[in-house]
Amino acid sequence: MSPPRKGVLVRFRYRAYMGGPDPLAEPDPPPEEAVVIARELLGFLPEEEAGDLRRALVRYAEGDRSALEGIGAGGGVGGRRRELLDRLDEADHGLSPRELRRLGEVALREARGRGGGEPSGRVLPRGGDRALDAVATVREAMLRRARAGEEGVALRAEDLRFTETEPEDGRSVSLLVDLSHSMADRRLHEAAVRTALALEALLRRHPQDRVQLVGFGDTARKMTSAELVAHPWHRVPGTNLHHALRLAREHGRRHPGLPHQVFVVTDGEPTAHLGEDGDVRFSWPASPRTADLTLAELDSVLRDGAEVCLFLLSDDPRLRAFRDLASRRRGVRTVDADADALAPLLLSRYLDGRPW
Repeated sequence: MSPPRKGVLVRFRYRAYMGGPDPLAEPDPPPEEAVVIARELLGFLPEEEAGDLRRALVRYAEGDRSALEGIGAGGGVGGRRRELLDRLDEADHGLSPRELRRLGEVALREARGRGGGEPSGRVLPRGGDRALDAVATVREAMLRRARAGEEGVALRAEDLRFTETEPEDGRSVSLLVDLSHSMADRRLHEAAVRTALALEALLRRHPQDRVQLVGFGDTARKMTSAELVAHPWHRVPGTNLHHALRLAREHGRRHPGLPHQVFVVTDGEPTAHLGEDGDVRFSWPASPRTADLTLAELDSVLRDGAEVCLFLLSDDPRLRAFRDLASRRRGVRTVDADADALAPLLLSRYLDGRPW
């Protein structure tokens, strides 16, 4: 049997990564688009071909999303069947929003158990203190129904949209996560994912905050927690903290009335930067130019009034040298952490006296 398909691996790799009870023991049903593809694929499998793939597809089409776990495509699959398998893989890629929330709550409980505080017991509606944007909510519902080919404008919870007024007691937060392959080599990437999911769960208790997640490898990009979970951790050269800090600075400037916290999670020194033409410049060992531009971008973030905290996940000599340069700046804190300590340390810094 061939190896499991990529989407299946991505979806189930994180089910037990925190240990203890499986937070996704009861997965959500498959997406409707994926069910349609599974039924179409069954039409290309002869009735007498009662193998593992056919049985799994039948269960999957009946609503058992876990049915495809560990199931390969089989040998010699080509043409239309191969196309449908690829489409099914894409349609079922990743975790549903509710499953991500479950993982986040488990990660948050784990972080509290390793040194955090107690929950406040406060329950806030999804929009917190933000006013409902009725026009945007109805538009989102109509778009969803149109995509699904449904009639009517019935609302669902995920359709709700709220106004983006700046709360008086809110903060803007930038979480910058190193996506370099060394994070996976050192088995630090799962700690970074846990931390991001736990932070997202904690934000549901502080919906007045404005948070941006940025992943940085050879370049930096804004991400969702689902995209971080699904990140393949390929061997892409470069740790472009320069670009990540630039995105963090832009986020802070979009919310000028809010205090800005910038958290950097990394296991290595900066080895890439953006040139004046916007192209990536990479070098190993890192060039002085990369360090200079990264520190200059850090200075720009600090001049805008942000507080920056670097969480350093290795004892690499080059990373220590960069830490020494960064820590000389007012407003920068550096924290040496390991995989187990990362989430409680970062979340405690984020809360800074506020209730869990």
